[in-house]
Amino acid sequence: MGGMIAGIDEAGRGPVLGPLMICCAMCKREDSRLLKKFASRDSKQLTPSQRAEILSELKKFCTFRLTELSASDLNSLMGRMSLNDIEAKAMADLIKKAGECDVMIDMPDRYAWTFRKRMEKFGVKRFEAEHKADEKHPIVAAASICAKVERDRRIEEIKSSTMDFGSGYPGDPKTRAALKDKRSLALLRPYIREKWKTLETVKQRKLFDHEPKPLQEGKD
Repeated sequence: MGGMIAGIDEAGRGPVLGPLMICCAMCKREDSRLLKKFASRDSKQLTPSQRAEILSELKKFCTFRLTELSASDLNSLMGRMSLNDIEAKAMADLIKKAGECDVMIDMPDRYAWTFRKRMEKFGVKRFEAEHKADEKHPIVAAASICAKVERDRRIEEIKSSTMDFGSGYPGDPKTRAALKDKRSLALLRPYIREKWKTLETVKQRKLFDHEPKPLQEGKD
């Protein structure tokens, strides 16, 4: 039962504002019981303060590596790659840095064979991936918690230097209002994901209250 385990998940795939965070969490297999104690609940059900408290406990025995893709990074990359390729490349890079460990990924693609093909294209063959892996595997839940905490922190930093635009999801009335106003739109421009197809919908007409679907294939 020796060796290391790792989990990978992201936060902020859907918003039109702010960064996409991809996190790799690692710990010794022998710390699995501790992991279950702190990261067994679905991170989406936790409040931001609960996630921050849990993360501080997880950091006592887990190592975390983060990749932050800003809105400008995504705008540039999506000119030549699909969103799922962007995620797969970032995940592959994190795995290469992790060294010898058993990796579980929360899979962004609809089909496992599609995702495996992507990962192999970026030089990684040894991993496992499942849908909703953060709900089934505590090490992936740990990565999810860290990604969410760090993204929330970045969003607050952006707000403090610009304005309160809400969550950044197009279903948020505060976000919609900010994107429809010319002055606030100009202020937020450096943090807007221009390639998200819902952006024009937000600015031009009423948007249905659901999370956005990026231009490329993949899970919502």
